[in-house]
Amino acid sequence: MVGTTLKLRGDENASENFKQVQLKKLTVPSQEATTKRAALGDLQNRGVTRAIAAKDAAQKESKDLKLTDALRNAKARVDTHWKKQVVGTTTNGNTAAPPKTNEAGVAAFLRSNSVRNRVPTKTTVEPVKVTAKPSSTENVNEPTLKREDSNLSKKSLTKLRAALAKPMMGVSGIRPVAVVRKEAEIKKEVPEAKKEVTKMPLVKTSSLITTTTSTLPTTMSLSSKRLAGIEDIDANDKDNLVLVSEYVNDIYDYLYQVEQEQTIYKDHLAGQKEVSHNMRAVLIDWINEVHLQFHLAAETFQLAVAIIDRYLQVVKDTKRTFLQLVGVTALFIATKYEELFPPAIGDFVFITDDTYTARQIRQMELQIFKAIDCNLSRPLPIHFLRRYSKAAGAEDEHHAMSKYFIELASVDYTMASYRPSEIAAASLFLSLHLINGNYRAGTGFNDRHWTPTLTFYSRYSAAHLRPITRQIAKLARNAPQAKLKAIYNKYQGSKFQKIALRTELSGALMDSIVGQSLKK
Repeated sequence: MVGTTLKLRGDENASENFKQVQLKKLTVPSQEATTKRAALGDLQNRGVTRAIAAKDAAQKESKDLKLTDALRNAKARVDTHWKKQVVGTTTNGNTAAPPKTNEAGVAAFLRSNSVRNRVPTKTTVEPVKVTAKPSSTENVNEPTLKREDSNLSKKSLTKLRAALAKPMMGVSGIRPVAVVRKEAEIKKEVPEAKKEVTKMPLVKTSSLITTTTSTLPTTMSLSSKRLAGIEDIDANDKDNLVLVSEYVNDIYDYLYQVEQEQTIYKDHLAGQKEVSHNMRAVLIDWINEVHLQFHLAAETFQLAVAIIDRYLQVVKDTKRTFLQLVGVTALFIATKYEELFPPAIGDFVFITDDTYTARQIRQMELQIFKAIDCNLSRPLPIHFLRRYSKAAGAEDEHHAMSKYFIELASVDYTMASYRPSEIAAASLFLSLHLINGNYRAGTGFNDRHWTPTLTFYSRYSAAHLRPITRQIAKLARNAPQAKLKAIYNKYQGSKFQKIALRTELSGALMDSIVGQSLKK
């Protein structure tokens, strides 16, 4: 009994000692426990970090899905480059408002840019978040930019205008380039006045310059200086620096020069052993279907056609089995050059039904660039059409019908040798006759709709455009019965104002135009 009691007391003491040790460890942890707890804390922090990262990834994936849905539901881009800009309003007359950063704003932003069915997973909505609400201190007379212009350009223009407003070299305001040139001409014509100015003090000279600049016009577009009596279509664009109204005519001088240097020769497929003009028509008709499926811009299709013709004009030994590869690669190059969200190379492999691999497309891309000397600067018909539509004061239906005629002409082999400016001018010439004239009348194909302003800006007379217009009219008249109907079916949709179904295309005036072309 004594031994048992001692044993129990020993166990109780051992238990008390254990509790004390445990209590001590909880209150004052040892160095080993601290090390373990630090390690445990690191693991917990890593777990929290991973959880946050997983949550962010889920949110990003959700945004990508919403962005993809917005892209799939987005409509085709509306071409509004050619319309005259009204200060303080958008192209449709509504007051410009800053885009919102919610989902509706994302959809609106995507509709105004290039859209397609599938978007790369790296795409984010960061460009939309850059836009900020205008503050009350902003200038009310700030030029309104079109939706094709970015907010970054708008900020740059604001900084540029602020810099131009600062005084320079003792002058109260900066003088335009036109004023400086005008002063130089005056000084050349009157050398005596120049000597008198040099004798005057510096203060009087600056005051004289200030007085002279106040009497001269602030800006002067090139068209108003070149020829009197021609409407200055850039007069209302002087406050919008993006439209560069002082240099736009010089830009088009360069475009006319480039299209002469990069011409497509007549019967440019002569010498091809396996490729015929019918095969070219089938290829371009298929390219147009793919272009519509991907919701690409008009420039992309026209650039792809230009690349195909320039390649086939140089490489005369193109195999029939590789003709589709040339076409899909040309479209692949055009999307990377024109589109904001170009399709992935896997999409082009898919549309060819895996006939060609991605490696073959890349190899053909190198061959095409070598053949065209890495030069993609050839102007397109749409570039000239926007300028001509602005000069004609055209409406949306005129512009849409002209684009329909341009795409029809791109399929026809005999039209490939004409310059892009000629195709654009002839297409607008025909649409003005059909819509503005009496399409039920058997006659009426005259020069009345081609005004002197259009003659000046297009550099083509009505007599020069009349034979080209008749060829385009024949293509439009025979489009419903043609074998290749991709473009005809495309312009039957509501997105393209159902231009292909217009009664003007099958009226008596169209028959008379086609009949005159058949007689000749």
